[in-house]
Amino acid sequence: MEPHGAMALRCEDAECRAYENSMRRMLYQWDHFRVDMVIEPFVAVPKAIRNTGFGIAREEEIAVTDPTNSVVGHRYINQFETEEDLQKIQMPEISHDPVEEARRLALAHEIFDGIIEVRAKGANSAISLCDPISMWMGVEAALWGLTDRPDYMHRLVGWLTDAYMTQFDQLEEQGLLHGPQSLVHCTGAWTDELPAPGYDPERPRCKDMWTMGLAQMFSTVSPQMFKDFEVDYVSRLCDCVGLVYYGCCDPLDRKMDEVRMIPNVRKVSMSAWVDRQLGAREIAGEYVFSYKPNPASLATDVFRPEAVREDLLATREICERHGCPSE
Repeated sequence: MEPHGAMALRCEDAECRAYENSMRRMLYQWDHFRVDMVIEPFVAVPKAIRNTGFGIAREEEIAVTDPTNSVVGHRYINQFETEEDLQKIQMPEISHDPVEEARRLALAHEIFDGIIEVRAKGANSAISLCDPISMWMGVEAALWGLTDRPDYMHRLVGWLTDAYMTQFDQLEEQGLLHGPQSLVHCTGAWTDELPAPGYDPERPRCKDMWTMGLAQMFSTVSPQMFKDFEVDYVSRLCDCVGLVYYGCCDPLDRKMDEVRMIPNVRKVSMSAWVDRQLGAREIAGEYVFSYKPNPASLATDVFRPEAVREDLLATREICERHGCPSE
């Protein structure tokens, strides 16, 4: 990707390297992969938020084939096998460190004042019930659990939902949520429907924000099981927010009846594993068809832009035929 060193970092300080890395990647994309993209005119500085988490650390074995690559293989150890194991989930505790936040902002202003605006960035309200469970149990054990121990899995998912709700409440109460967002799950979050009436920039609320939800592990389960173990729980959380982007790699073309049960959904992921005709027909004009093309198109020895263009045009034509907004 960078034979000429365009993304090689010059800064030595770790915090400065993070800013440099972000900007160099942005410039590289603009120079080489310019598409329908927005470059915001500000630098976002994360607020100093402390989160104790859910009380469970992953236990895993990893497999490394390329030591220069951050992507590795994982084999997760199942930590939820007994009734006592359910007690492991803790309610997260959120706190704010204003001194650390002031230091971060001072450094950013020292670097960027006179060049670009500096803004404090709060927490996003992303929701994923299945992803943590897949890493606490392993995907295979978790899927078997849905069939063999449904009552146990309901309690596990229920406790995790309560923990997310507690987290949202604390972030909102302390004014630590993010204001108007630029992105939600890799897509643009710009809308004139948010923030909600009564918005206070100093204390954003869940209803002023987008959230994202997904259940990739449920790609192979039935629509009924998807409803019972995902939709019924995630709906409690999505009911609190302004707008929802739902889905990721999980094919949802045959589960739209269940997706419709989730409050405030505006965009639905349509991955490379869907029947695009069915997905567009099911979505029609109700949601945005958020297309995830097959990434294998970028993995060939020689890039074939005509094949990518043909795929994108086919999706656009399908969505137009069914009156389906797309991105």
